[in-house]
Amino acid sequence: SLAANPRALAAGFLRAAAARGAELFAPEEIMTVAPRRSGVRATTRSGRAITARHLVFATGYELPRGVPAHGHRIVSTWAIATRPQRRAPWPDPVLIWEASESYLYLRTTADGRLLCGGGDEKIADAGARDALLGRKTAWLQRRLAALLPQVDPRIGYAWGGSFGASAQGLPTIGAVPGMRNCYAVLGYGGNGITFSMMAAQMLRNTLSGAGDADLDLVAFRSHR
Repeated sequence: SLAANPRALAAGFLRAAAARGAELFAPEEIMTVAPRRSGVRATTRSGRAITARHLVFATGYELPRGVPAHGHRIVSTWAIATRPQRRAPWPDPVLIWEASESYLYLRTTADGRLLCGGGDEKIADAGARDALLGRKTAWLQRRLAALLPQVDPRIGYAWGGSFGASAQGLPTIGAVPGMRNCYAVLGYGGNGITFSMMAAQMLRNTLSGAGDADLDLVAFRSHR
């Protein structure tokens, strides 16, 4: 298995892009996007105008205005991290994912905790999601204790979050209908990092003029 710190990984990619000449505008919030024949003009909340030949929306589960929402839904999930364990529950930093409904996933942390998550529900509202935190925390703790009775299930941290999903389990990658020179990378579910790498390769091939034979499988119209 392979584990990565997503924050550090993203920062590393940004540093590598900047070293190759990319300009980074942060923190900024894009308020309007104006597609043009020869490119795209984006305006930030601070009034800065950013122009580019192409614009890629990589916004996770939050769909920007103008991007079709057909086939897209938001799912809520919850997770707990135990107190540090006296001994590791298994010898290697293995990631475990149950192939069942409702599933659990488990992994250890660098400071000796056991992280356990799951219990997904089709809830899009953050307030409704957070209102279930107590109940979901207790459910995850019970499931963890039943699955691994040798571990200390006492909780150090608990939280909820949201992610995007589609009926087919596929991401949406490609040109945004009705928005010239605009593209989207909407990776769904637990495979977002893998889908993002696929999307980078597909859009690189598309924007360079080489084309990509697999793009039709994940284009917006494929979800209709």
